[in-house]
Amino acid sequence: MQRFQSILQFKKVSCKNCYKCVRNCPVKAIRVHDHQARIIESQCIYCEKCILVCPQDAKEEQNMIPAIRSAMENKAQVIASLHPAYLARFGVTGINKIREAMKKLGFADVADAAEGASLMTAQYRALFPEQKELGVMISSACPVIVQLIKKHYPHLLGNLVQSASMMQFHANYLKKQYPKARIVYVSPCISVMSELREPGNEVDYVITLEELAEWLKKEGISVKEEEPERSAYRSREIALADGLTDLLGTVKGIRKLSVSGMEQCREVLKELHPEDFENCFLEMYACSGGCVAGPSFQMKKGRYLADVFAVKNAAFGKNFHEEAGDYELPEFELRRNFGYCPAQVQAEDEVSEEEIRDVLAEMGKFSPKDELNCGACGYNTCREKAIAIIQNKAEVAMCIPYMRARQESYSNKVFNAMPGLLVTVDYNLKIIQMNQAATKLFNVPKKRRLIGKPVSEIMDDYSLASILAFDRNLMQDEIYLEDQKCYLDRVMTNDKENKMILCIMKDITKERKHKDQIYHAQVEAARMADKLVEEQLKIVQQIAGLLGETAADTKVAVEKLKNTILLESEEPNEKK
Repeated sequence: MQRFQSILQFKKVSCKNCYKCVRNCPVKAIRVHDHQARIIESQCIYCEKCILVCPQDAKEEQNMIPAIRSAMENKAQVIASLHPAYLARFGVTGINKIREAMKKLGFADVADAAEGASLMTAQYRALFPEQKELGVMISSACPVIVQLIKKHYPHLLGNLVQSASMMQFHANYLKKQYPKARIVYVSPCISVMSELREPGNEVDYVITLEELAEWLKKEGISVKEEEPERSAYRSREIALADGLTDLLGTVKGIRKLSVSGMEQCREVLKELHPEDFENCFLEMYACSGGCVAGPSFQMKKGRYLADVFAVKNAAFGKNFHEEAGDYELPEFELRRNFGYCPAQVQAEDEVSEEEIRDVLAEMGKFSPKDELNCGACGYNTCREKAIAIIQNKAEVAMCIPYMRARQESYSNKVFNAMPGLLVTVDYNLKIIQMNQAATKLFNVPKKRRLIGKPVSEIMDDYSLASILAFDRNLMQDEIYLEDQKCYLDRVMTNDKENKMILCIMKDITKERKHKDQIYHAQVEAARMADKLVEEQLKIVQQIAGLLGETAADTKVAVEKLKNTILLESEEPNEKK
């Protein structure tokens, strides 16, 4: 027999703070820790609501098909018990075609679990006389309802009809025919796996109708019915919400009421005081509409009416004859002891008001008006959320309004603490936000409200408009503010995701003045250099002029001296 620790859990996925699983879990059997949702199995009723709504497809349930295939490969005789909801899931009017298809998978035989419903109905009739003194008898046919009462309304355990379920009856019946067989129960939901742990259970494996459909598809086996089957069995009506009530028919001294849907069932259980009722039988199904509206069917939209007709046709025939026949099986007794399984949930009155107020204060809820009760965290009220935190099922961070306010407060503190000037504008070039430094600068001297005003009222918007016009991501420029008599260096970033432009500015007036002073000094130095050069050139020219006159006089003198020397050298020759 297949053994396992956990019937249903979540895979580790990237939770996106949607808390849909918490919001849709009727018993809040989900713990969120480090942003990861985990099912608290001691409180879980296996209704699969969390799985149906999870956007991450985080289902991680028991998959017994590998074990079944292994048993088949080892030549074990494997018999399938098929919940009558198969009629709606596969669109057949009887079991013949689905039996043929499943035998191709390796099953030795396939039987309609409606046979078990017939045996269970007989057991109910036998138990009514001894249990009606309890005032109210609650059906134990829906495993989800059984788990709901066990774990969350344990004071009503004694009011459950002490009968085995359809699955257990049929498995025992099949074991009498196939003593050495392995029994596989094919169910519209996983909740019946909880019955595998009960004493006297004869079922070895459980798979869902969806898993069976996928298995057949993977093997390329189709289920097609060429012509409708003529056989009809009333017990197949057990797949519908009021099926058991109809099957029981008139029971002397017993009043019957059918209730379906988790919300309605919980309301009934909350207000139910058995001593206030006499001889009353409540047929309860967790899914509104019964098993043909269970998890295997909830993803198919607009099929409920067709599914009901499919089951009705197979139960009563095409004309819905009330006198339709049923299985003729040897009856046997198969009781069920539900024992006592108190809820592990800490009741609200066990949590002190002081503890609740402390947690509410931690979430920023200091008075009733702060308690928005928005339900975004998955809990209906802030008080419920506070209690869940005390019970270690939830985190403060799950309060979205609180976290948003905290984030905004933190970002505002950082935004305002920055020494630079920050201004954000939308794509209409209107001011969205200004930090304190920018507000201080631009509000001088007019002290006017600027948020929502065109940015052109405080500074030049040409570059900002260019970013949008040319789809740029980044620009930088310098501007001069006439009113403030200052220069700003601007870096503008286009945040396309949020459709805004972040303008980061730095007051560069001092730097600009210093730069201007250097420039003026450089200009003055250049002017002085030019003047000096000009004066030097004049001096050079004067020196050159003087040098020119001196050279001419020297030349004349030298020529005269030369001529004198020449004349003196010629006189002796003349005497000879």
